[in-house]
Amino acid sequence: MFICSDCGNESIKWEGQCPFCKEWNTLKEFKESKEKKWESKWEQKTLQNIQNISVKQNRITSGSSELNNVMGWWIVQGSIVLLSGEPWIGKSTLAIQLGKWLQEKIIYISWEETEYQLFDRCNRLGITSKNINLLSENNLENILETAKSNPCDFLIIDSISVIHSDNQAWVSGSVGQVRYITEKLVEFGKSTNTTIFIIGHITKDWSLAGPKTLEHMVDTVLYFTGDKYDNLRILRTLKNRFGATSEVWIYKMEEKWLVDLKNPGLEFVNWDESTIGSSLSITMEWTRPIILETESLTTYTKFGLPKRSARWVNSSKLDLIIAVLGKYTSVNLDSHDVYSNIARGMRIDEPGIDLSLAASIISSKTNKVIPKNIIFIWEISLTGKIKNVMHIEKRIKEAEKMWFKKIVIPVLTKKIASKKIEIVSISWVADLIQFI
Repeated sequence: MFICSDCGNESIKWEGQCPFCKEWNTLKEFKESKEKKWESKWEQKTLQNIQNISVKQNRITSGSSELNNVMGWWIVQGSIVLLSGEPWIGKSTLAIQLGKWLQEKIIYISWEETEYQLFDRCNRLGITSKNINLLSENNLENILETAKSNPCDFLIIDSISVIHSDNQAWVSGSVGQVRYITEKLVEFGKSTNTTIFIIGHITKDWSLAGPKTLEHMVDTVLYFTGDKYDNLRILRTLKNRFGATSEVWIYKMEEKWLVDLKNPGLEFVNWDESTIGSSLSITMEWTRPIILETESLTTYTKFGLPKRSARWVNSSKLDLIIAVLGKYTSVNLDSHDVYSNIARGMRIDEPGIDLSLAASIISSKTNKVIPKNIIFIWEISLTGKIKNVMHIEKRIKEAEKMWFKKIVIPVLTKKIASKKIEIVSISWVADLIQFI
């Protein structure tokens, strides 16, 4: 049969496009396992009433407050965690750094590095405790037998794409191998109450390498993002059966290890003197407020068609804001090129930064400097009206923690008062011109 590597749909023949998810060139050939089929022995199971179950799962807290936050404040024993990201992002560093944050017994299995290379990494990270054991192996059956003979609390697989099973005829990293290996690891983890961290890679289009059903088989899915030219990293939770999926972990990749970033607002903004074409906003990464700097540049175009360029923000958002400014304000950009950027390379899609983006464009066009002690928060409507955004109270509290003096928000039905910061409310995008 043929299995789609993106959605896991099965087909009896190869097709250029998956009939289920409509993705192209994702059907891969898959053969039945050569594992011996044993006769099933059926037996009746005893039902457990919800009121009679009193045993709770053991929950482990790590030494990293940021990791605890993104995992739901604890790591549930016996859970299966999928840790994915690009090869350079720091997945192996995070996984082996668990030996520094946890006191429980850990078995770290890697075929991409030898025991000596892993030992050097432990020395670099300052891991000297006896709770972590290293093994260089890529055979699933040998790994499971070793784990059974040496019981542990955490089993780390780095990475699943290089592990193979003798019961599968295909090479390591294929659809059949990845699915079968994950099934066996989940079965082992649930039966022995062992927490398993599975490290996986993502493809060039930011999808998980392997079948899409892999995400449904595990309990938690963690995704790394970051810029290879910057040392900031973000760990997002896309799935968590034991906690919320609305948390992010922001940390810094230093020369030796990963360091928790306690106050990210100081990292994404250049706190030097105020400049033309720069404004500040507070975005929400799930439920975490982060202060960001928006930069814009407007120049007179030398061609008939003005150029629009957006970096780390959706280009359609930039086109929308320019159209609204040209329709409802005196700022005409028909003959000007517009370039916009989010400082430190953090990609933003939420509408809460619309005001900051518009303010930076107006500042560049009118050569007016916006002080760094002002925060802009709201969404721009196609009618030129200012719309409310979510989590406005959290954004205001984040601004109060810093040294900001003013915050510009839309007119709310429920008035919000603050003793530390002046709240300025506006209703239309034309009011922004007068404010600046």
